[in-house]
Amino acid sequence: MGRLIISMNVSLDGFISAPGEDDGSWLRIDEEVHRSFNELAAGADMFLYGRKVYEVMIPYWPDAIADATRPVHEREYGRLWVEKPKVVFSTSLREARWNTRVVANNALEEVERLKRESTGDLLCYGGGQFASELQRRRLVDEYALYVHPAALGAGVPLFRERVTLTLADVRRFGTGVLALRYSAAKPVESPGP
Repeated sequence: MGRLIISMNVSLDGFISAPGEDDGSWLRIDEEVHRSFNELAAGADMFLYGRKVYEVMIPYWPDAIADATRPVHEREYGRLWVEKPKVVFSTSLREARWNTRVVANNALEEVERLKRESTGDLLCYGGGQFASELQRRRLVDEYALYVHPAALGAGVPLFRERVTLTLADVRRFGTGVLALRYSAAKPVESPGP
């Protein structure tokens, strides 16, 4: 059975995006951090996306491979992005390219099926609502979180309910970003009144 890993950039106060149109200016992604993204992506059998995150990816990564003006680490990620199979969970996206399949209905059942049929890692890049649904269904095996040295004060939270995590690894980058790997994330039942 495959493992489902949620990988997200997150602020110190737990948000994956700022309110409104987030320009990502709070993210501190340099070559060192990006190479860590590449390592994680290279080990995955498949990428899973919500529509919004997928639509952020498509204007950039398909062309990154052939663009000699882009850094090598970005061209490497572009190659991984194009080559890896992708599933986008969306009720509004009608078509997708670059080795991508759209699933409009029964998203959680499809993730369960993919986990059963896979022997490797399924890497989910979000978004927040989708991650919350996966947590609630107890489908998440691991989190690969990149915590950036910024507090947003509000925005889209990564966690929408209490979850207990076990720290598996910590990596510190020169930009102040921390890569935190957690396993065995399971919702904790709230105590009654």
